[in-house]
Amino acid sequence: MHSLPRLVLSSLSGFALVVGALTAAAPVVPSADPSDAATAAPTAPASPVPSSPAPSPTPTPSQAPTPSITPPAVSPDAPISGIPGDPSLETMNAAGNHSMGSTVAANDPAAVAPPSRFRSLAAAASPPGIPGLDVSGWQVLNASSWASIWANGARFAYVKATENTNYVSSQFNEQYTDSYNVGMLHGAYHFATPNTSNGAAQANWFLDHGGAGSADGRTMPPLLDIEYNPYGATCYGLNAAQMVGWIRDFSNTVQARIGRLPAIYSTTNWWIQCTGNSPAFSANPLFIARYPNNIADGAGTLPAGWPSYTLWQYASSGIFPGDQDVFNGNLTQLQTYGLGSSLVRTIANASVYLVSGTDKYPVTGLVSLGSLSPLGQIAYVPQAYLDQFTTRQAVGRVIRSPDGTIWYFDSGIKLSFGSCAMVEDFGGSCDPSGYVQLTAAQSAQYATGPAMLPLVTSSGGPRYDIKDGARHEVLDTASLTQAGLGQNTHFLSPTAVSYLPLGTPVVRDDVYASVAGTSTFALLTGGKVSAIDPSAAALLGLPGRAVGSLQAASIAQLPATNRFTGAFQAAGSSTIQVLGQGGLSPWAAGVGGAQFAPVTVPASFLTSYASKTPVAAGTAVMSTANGTVYLVMPNDIRPISSWDSLIALSGGKDPVITVVPQALISSLPNGPVALTAGTLVRSPNNATVYLVNGVTNKIAFSNFDYPASAGIDSFTFTTDDRLAAYPTSSSLLGYGVLCGSQKYLSAGGSIHVVSSAVSGLYPLSYVQLDDFTCTLLSKGVNATAFIRTPDGSIYYLNGGQKHPISSMARFAQLSAGQPYLDVSAMFAATYATGGPA
Repeated sequence: MHSLPRLVLSSLSGFALVVGALTAAAPVVPSADPSDAATAAPTAPASPVPSSPAPSPTPTPSQAPTPSITPPAVSPDAPISGIPGDPSLETMNAAGNHSMGSTVAANDPAAVAPPSRFRSLAAAASPPGIPGLDVSGWQVLNASSWASIWANGARFAYVKATENTNYVSSQFNEQYTDSYNVGMLHGAYHFATPNTSNGAAQANWFLDHGGAGSADGRTMPPLLDIEYNPYGATCYGLNAAQMVGWIRDFSNTVQARIGRLPAIYSTTNWWIQCTGNSPAFSANPLFIARYPNNIADGAGTLPAGWPSYTLWQYASSGIFPGDQDVFNGNLTQLQTYGLGSSLVRTIANASVYLVSGTDKYPVTGLVSLGSLSPLGQIAYVPQAYLDQFTTRQAVGRVIRSPDGTIWYFDSGIKLSFGSCAMVEDFGGSCDPSGYVQLTAAQSAQYATGPAMLPLVTSSGGPRYDIKDGARHEVLDTASLTQAGLGQNTHFLSPTAVSYLPLGTPVVRDDVYASVAGTSTFALLTGGKVSAIDPSAAALLGLPGRAVGSLQAASIAQLPATNRFTGAFQAAGSSTIQVLGQGGLSPWAAGVGGAQFAPVTVPASFLTSYASKTPVAAGTAVMSTANGTVYLVMPNDIRPISSWDSLIALSGGKDPVITVVPQALISSLPNGPVALTAGTLVRSPNNATVYLVNGVTNKIAFSNFDYPASAGIDSFTFTTDDRLAAYPTSSSLLGYGVLCGSQKYLSAGGSIHVVSSAVSGLYPLSYVQLDDFTCTLLSKGVNATAFIRTPDGSIYYLNGGQKHPISSMARFAQLSAGQPYLDVSAMFAATYATGGPA
């Protein structure tokens, strides 16, 4: 039989190698004679856990390694000679050193034949499975002994490491290392004495002195040997609850420290007597002890919780030293047992597989991988190991245990399905192609929860109704009631059903819903969804009126109707109701150029909002999103540029403004501003023309050259009242203007910055303009000391005079690249003409 490949166990983020031939020498550990082995509480060796043999630097993942020791030609039926058996129980008691099963023959009803018969029985026949053995310090073995054991067919060995919290086997290091070097799977066991210290203390002693093993791919789970009390009361003076607590304490400590549950060795008789036949440890591999009169009788009735055993100690002597054991499975399954994980991949390929029985199932995503964490971390294996398994469908969330139960699994728990229809609802089927078949040991890694329900949720997450292979998000409990669904819900992990596509959500009509993860909302009515413009949300009373939340992707599964921008229409009515602050206002069709697309709802839905004054021509409207007030006209709306204008348009009274969503205002056609900033205006009864200075005032001027030089040439008439609503500036408009504190010169149809460097050249009166007017004016190049008149003459300003420049060459010489400003003749005339520049 080929040697087992050495495998390296690793987490996703770790570094590991698949190792080839085992070439490193084993650590040298002095042999001990029986008298040495029988000494209680020896001093613990400096390094009780042997280092694993060094990995080959050039691994070949697809090739199984061979043992470093070539087994000699030994008859496969010949017992190993010269190896002492176990001494009497009295001797073991005196030494405080007990071998696994040392109390079974004297206490267990099934152990009725003398040890000599077991040797004969084992030589003649053995149970089906892979043969192995367990040894203690009473068996003194060397590398040659283990080569012979290998040749006789053993493929695994459990080696005693510790007992109580004061004993370490002097033979452990050599037995543990030599069995590994010859090609076997190896493991360590602890003989429990529950009456001397608690489970955690003994587990830590065990792990600190060899029990933890190493992640070498051929280390079996640590083993708790718990059997009859060799010193007295069968159950060590503990009642069933206390014993279960002690075992749980031991098991949990091991799992917390090394991430593996320990196997448990015992007999059914002891388990019933001392734990009350507790089923609490079904996730731990079972190593059953039973010595039958006939191998065909099998391992007998097993303790509660275990549908099958992983290992069976069927005789206390035989062809191998120590006890005769068998692994319940084939060689591949034994290899998997030694991996410490059911999740494997090769170094060369990142694809991860769940191996179970003779099959492997691809794991296609991190979410799936996370749900499989109870089955171990990822182990790196040779390709040859993977090739032993038949590839099946990708892992989903549906598994089947050997007893035929089909389960949904998540976060360390499994929930049974009540029907094949429900299995299909969750994306699986009762056909083998629709579930992952687990072994009993794998299934036991998941705690058994209640029966599966169609409703699932997670803490703070959506609630889903699972049906027809899809997840249907639930808006609220009332929606479930309306749909005739129950309300009992399972809490699962946030990603538990993320593999299922979203279906149509479970909702009710005529309610508001928030869109999860956003500040937006939707109106659900008539089996359809209407997105709500954010400008309308506050006026609707949202989020206070929202009855629940839905993901955007769920909302997208519903048919859409008009986007709600602020206009409702009651079913059967032609009147449009516009949402306003504090209620709904009728808005006659066409007024203000309205062509709203209202959302139709039942009339009863609108009764929760108060009725407000209708919107008609002459009504002032605005939104909370924009401070601009508009005047509703018969065919459009017109922005009002100042508060004074609004007061004038309201007959001198405090204006009444209807606040509506900005989306409604944005949908209406805009007419001209009542008095447009940056324009020239007069009334029919007043010949004075003014510059409308934004929303601040009106500025008179004595000549059109002043506004024209700034590029202001738009002229309109307005009513006396509208014109009078603007205050009149005390200053007349000239060529100088101020925007903020910056001086500008009006020239050539734009305004030009007058810097402090040239300010003395332009002794002008500067009139203050407001920000709105300033933004309307075109900005030209900065003012310099050079101007040009309409006749083409260029002048140099200096000393309050303009000095003509005789040629472009002279201009270039003087300006040094600075530009000139085109000014009007009227502007140039304000300067006296001096001598040539």
